[in-house]
Amino acid sequence: MPLRILLLKVLRIGAFGVAAAAAMVIGIELWKHSGDMTALHPGFLIMVVLLLAAGLWLARSIGRELAQNGP
Repeated sequence: MPLRILLLKVLRIGAFGVAAAAAMVIGIELWKHSGDMTALHPGFLIMVVLLLAAGLWLARSIGRELAQNGP
């Protein structure tokens, strides 16, 4: 297996990890405030949602690259 493909696979797992951590942060914040979305700070929530979206977008892009150039 070429080093490039191995690195892309590791980076893809890391991007999914970032997205999972961001989702867990949102879940913990909702749990802390008993599910009350209005109690969450909007700036913090926007930043975490952007981090979640960026992680998923990066994982999707890496997946496309892996599918295009090899297993």
